[in-house]
Amino acid sequence: MNVVLSILVLLICPFYGLTAQNIPVNDSFTSPLRPPFFFSGGFGELRTSHFHSGLDFRTQGRTGLPVYAVKDGYISRIGISPTGYGNALYMNHPDGTTSVYGHLERFQPKLQQYVKEKQYDKESFQVNLTLTSGQFHFKKGEIIAWSGNSGSSGGPHLHFEIRNTKSERAYNPLFYNLGIRDNSAPKIKTLFVYPLSANSNVGQDRNKKSFETVPVPGGYRLKLNLPIGLFGKIGFGIQADDDFNGVGLKIGIYSAMLFCDGRQVFGFKMNNFSFDDTRYANAQADFEEYQKTRHWIQRLYKLPGNRLDIYEPEDKNGVLNLDDGKGHEFEIVVSDAFKNKTSLKFHTANKKSSLPAKNQSSGKLFQYDQSNEFENDKIKIDMPAGALYDDLDFTWKSSPRPSGCYSELQQVSSKLIPLQKPYTLSLKSDWIPEDLRDKALIVSVDAATGRKSAVGGEYSGGWVTVKTNLLGSFAVAVDKMPPSITPLSIKDKKTLTNAAKLQFKITDNLSGIKSYRGEIDGNWVLFEFDPKTQVLSYSFDKSRMVFGKSHLLRLAVTDYQGNSNEYKAVIYK
Repeated sequence: MNVVLSILVLLICPFYGLTAQNIPVNDSFTSPLRPPFFFSGGFGELRTSHFHSGLDFRTQGRTGLPVYAVKDGYISRIGISPTGYGNALYMNHPDGTTSVYGHLERFQPKLQQYVKEKQYDKESFQVNLTLTSGQFHFKKGEIIAWSGNSGSSGGPHLHFEIRNTKSERAYNPLFYNLGIRDNSAPKIKTLFVYPLSANSNVGQDRNKKSFETVPVPGGYRLKLNLPIGLFGKIGFGIQADDDFNGVGLKIGIYSAMLFCDGRQVFGFKMNNFSFDDTRYANAQADFEEYQKTRHWIQRLYKLPGNRLDIYEPEDKNGVLNLDDGKGHEFEIVVSDAFKNKTSLKFHTANKKSSLPAKNQSSGKLFQYDQSNEFENDKIKIDMPAGALYDDLDFTWKSSPRPSGCYSELQQVSSKLIPLQKPYTLSLKSDWIPEDLRDKALIVSVDAATGRKSAVGGEYSGGWVTVKTNLLGSFAVAVDKMPPSITPLSIKDKKTLTNAAKLQFKITDNLSGIKSYRGEIDGNWVLFEFDPKTQVLSYSFDKSRMVFGKSHLLRLAVTDYQGNSNEYKAVIYK
């Protein structure tokens, strides 16, 4: 979401002695970029299996913008990875905060040289370096890096965070003086209503229903401007977003509060969260709705296995018992971090459906707070307590063996059900030849297309076993094909006098690229991998090889099932 940044001095409150949802505010910070500034992602946004832990600054669709230290401090950690934050800097500050800068293109020269030396020492492109306070100190406003598109980035931008140094808890950067101002209220698009028991209903339906909203002065009302007939245990949810200063691109909301007859019965605020809890985004969201429509719905009630600490009042879970024979007046108030707010008001009527109660069980009950097991001659499942967010009517079905697979297809409940923790899945396979058993793995199989995606695992005693946090359709497959290495603008015995770099495209058919190693004249050289383009690049380094002669280039690539491929060439440089 685009956010125009301008100067706003916020009130100061102490950082130390914070409870989980207190807001630390400090006026001694500056912005990590220079104007003009826009956002493409906000703090606490719902993402696939995590909350977004910072602010994403748009960089005009390009890389190479200077990135500035937001406060005096020292570089405490440097990360280089083909995924995640890519090239990232972590900077500790005297007030107990750490600022984080992700998806960078390159670092300040002395940092860049330090990292390169460590990569050669470790013979690894991917490194995670911990530094001391005496090594690299920067003043507020000094350039520390340049913005990029490295790691798991969907386009050029700067990912920026503020954390508690000791606990590494992520804090909402909008409560720091980064020069951000917003005057636009959030928008509420859709109301969702969830029947939460066998006898609950929404109108004459025992399944969830959605209701469109329309704007009215001061907020929103339902497009169908009539009371909603409800009965039994009910929960609500909303599709809402925040439009900073009305520029048109959206980020997630900061806060939502639910009121029934003027009394607050549920609410949440995205002030801060622990990375240990970030996967509970699956419970805060309507995961099934997102998988089907790609729309993020915020629940205004807690699933029983949700352990997040962002909710208030703490003693309310948002589940409402609407079986009192009365109608009720509801209001949902959605706010941003700058106290701009909007609301949706609607009424309900007490109307019990004449439909039969919803069938609660067609399989085996898996309880969210207990360990659960399922086993027969084709499949074994061992799921720890706390893996589920709610009780599950566990179902299983076996189907004929898919093409190219070495087991029958096993349908394990539904891929629309998220998990907090991984479970152990074992599939029986009697069809794998002995010479291929070390290449066996479990794959998920798309029901519509038949497409197979690697889950992983190992063969032992007729079973292939893996730990996974996915449910859905699975089978056993074999990956015996080595990765593919395609040279780009290079061939054997080619003269590369004017070339600045070597590039290869590396791909794998199933299990994925696990490792690679590039050498020139028997010495390891720094190849950098970008999974987004599948391109591996080496920039010629005059300080590490002698120019003006022939060299032997060797590149070896290995996938997760141990299949390897090698490319060799003589080059002149």
